[in-house]
Amino acid sequence: MSNEAGGVQGSGLSRATSENDVGPDPVIGAGIALLGIFLMGVGGAQGAHYLFNFGTLVAVLGAVLFVLFVTLTALKQRRASRAPSPDAGAEQRDARD
Repeated sequence: MSNEAGGVQGSGLSRATSENDVGPDPVIGAGIALLGIFLMGVGGAQGAHYLFNFGTLVAVLGAVLFVLFVTLTALKQRRASRAPSPDAGAEQRDARD
């Protein structure tokens, strides 16, 4: 189905996402943290202290990655919202003429 018949060239969400490149997905860090929690549970159930400690390390690293990715995404979105769009400059120049 073509959107050109209705005069719409593309969806605003896909255009904004490709232009701004919002950053890494925080779900990656959350998934790593959940893996660490699972390893902690397995290590604790078996009495394997080394596995439990390794699971703790993985969970903490996943949490750090999650916070880092959320921060990077927020900074990129803030920078993109402050930058003037190229179309706005052209419209202002046409209005002056």
